[in-house]
Amino acid sequence: MSAIEARVERAWLSLSRGDDSPRIGESSTLRIRGFEGGESIIIGLRQATADGQGRVDLRLSTDNVLCGHLGRVEVWRGSGASAGEFEIVADKMSEDAFETLRSDLERCWTGLIFDAHGASSLRGEIPSPDELWQVIKAPLREIAAEPRSVLAREVGVKRLEAVRRPSELTASVVRASPLLARTASGPKQVSPDAVGERAQAEHVQRAGRSPVIVRDVDIPENALVAETLRRLAAYSRRRPDGLTVATRAMRALRGHPFSSCRRSHGGIEAAKLRTLHDPRYRAFDRVLRILDRPEAYATEGPGEARWGVKGMIRLYEYWVFLQVLEACGQRFGAPLEPGFDVLRQMTRGGVARLEIPEGTTVQFPNDVHVAFEPRITSSGRGWMTLENVPHPDRRYAQDLITPDVVVLRLGSKPEAVVVDAKYVGRSWVEFEAAKLHARYSRIRLRGVPLVRHVLAAHPHDGINFVWAGYGSVPMVPGRTPDLGDLLPSPGN
Repeated sequence: MSAIEARVERAWLSLSRGDDSPRIGESSTLRIRGFEGGESIIIGLRQATADGQGRVDLRLSTDNVLCGHLGRVEVWRGSGASAGEFEIVADKMSEDAFETLRSDLERCWTGLIFDAHGASSLRGEIPSPDELWQVIKAPLREIAAEPRSVLAREVGVKRLEAVRRPSELTASVVRASPLLARTASGPKQVSPDAVGERAQAEHVQRAGRSPVIVRDVDIPENALVAETLRRLAAYSRRRPDGLTVATRAMRALRGHPFSSCRRSHGGIEAAKLRTLHDPRYRAFDRVLRILDRPEAYATEGPGEARWGVKGMIRLYEYWVFLQVLEACGQRFGAPLEPGFDVLRQMTRGGVARLEIPEGTTVQFPNDVHVAFEPRITSSGRGWMTLENVPHPDRRYAQDLITPDVVVLRLGSKPEAVVVDAKYVGRSWVEFEAAKLHARYSRIRLRGVPLVRHVLAAHPHDGINFVWAGYGSVPMVPGRTPDLGDLLPSPGN
C-alpha cells in the first residue's frame, strides 16, 4: 500500500501525527495522493472520492466544511483505517481576523494588569488615542510642512559648470570633465569661474562626486516626533477605539521628514530642552511624556505574537483565558493577591511582558480558582489534587489532561467548568464540543465528580448550544462574550 502524501509548496510530505504532520495554508489547494482510484475517503468531516489516479484536490478557502477551520484534520480511508493527519494553518486570508485578535488580546491583558481599580500592582488611566491625536494633529501638519533642520555637508554630485567653490572641485569632477583633461594638469591650476564658463560653452554634461551642503532633518527634534508617533500607534492598536489613530500615526511616520529619522536617536532627551520655545514640538513632548507611562507602551508579548497569523490558535487560547478572567472578576469580585500580577513578568528594562505559563492560576473570592492549562493526572498529584478518570473508550483515554481553562470553586459542594478554545470552522463546533466532553468531563475531587460543563469556545456567532454537561459558547475577538450562568455559582 502506497504512502498517503500531501502537497506542501513544491514537496510531497507523508501524512503523520503530532508536530510532524504537514502544514497547509488555509487559502491553499489541498492535494493528497496515494489512494486507490475511486476510493471513498473522509477528510475531517468531509467525504470525498479519489480520482482515477488516487488523488484528491480541494480548495480550502471555498470548501463549505474546511473553510475557516484551523488545526489538525484527520484523514480516513474507505476501509476505516486512519491515513494520518495534516494541519491547516492561518495565512494571509486571516490577517484581518489576526489583527483584531491581537489588538483585543493586548487590550484585555493591559486592562487587567493596569486596571486603576483592580487587583494589580500597576495602576493607570491615560487619555484615549483620539484625545492624544487631537493634541498633535495641527503641530504635526505644521512640522511636516516646515521641519527643523541643520546645514550639513555630505557627498553629492556636481557638474563642472555648477562648481562655485574650490572645495567643490574634486578629482572626481575633474575626471568627469573632458575639458579639464585637455586644458589643465590639475584642478588647482584652473579658476573655478573660468572653468565653469568654458564648460558651459562646450556643454559638458557629466557629473562627478563632490561635497555639497544640504538641510538635514535627521535631528533629535524630529526624532522626538517620530518616536511619539510610534508610541501612539502602538498604544492605539491595543485600544478598541484606536485603529483609526494608529493608521494615521503610521501614515505620518512614513512621510517626510519622519521617514528619514533613525529608529533610535540618542539625542531625544536633549531635544526636549531644545524645543522649549517651539510650541509645535512642545505638543509632542507633552504627548510623549504621557505615553512614557508603563501602562501606555511598556508591554510586550506574548512571544507567539511574533509569529503573525501562524500564531492565531495559540493567541486565541490566551485570549479565551483572559476573557474568562474578566467574566470571573465580574461574577465573583476582584481577585485575591497577587491578583492579575501573575500574568506578567517585568524585564530588566522595566517592560511588562505577557507571560501565561502552564498552570497559571488566579484566585477569586468564594474559593474560586481559574487556571490556564493545569496538569490534571489520573493519580491526583497534579493541579489542586484533581483526579482525571480515564475514559473507558481507548480513543479518549488519557492519564494526563491539560484543558485550556478550568474554573474551580471549592467548598462544601465543589464544582468546575472547563473551557477549551477551538478556532475551528462552523461545521466543526459540535464535533469538537462532543470530543471535549469525552476528554475532560471525567474529573473528580476526593472521589466526587465535579465538572458541571465542558464548553468549546469558538469564534462564530449563533452557535451556543448547551447540552447535558457540555456545549459551545461563542467567543468572538473584538466582542465581550456572554458567559452568564455557564460559570460556577458564587455560593456553595
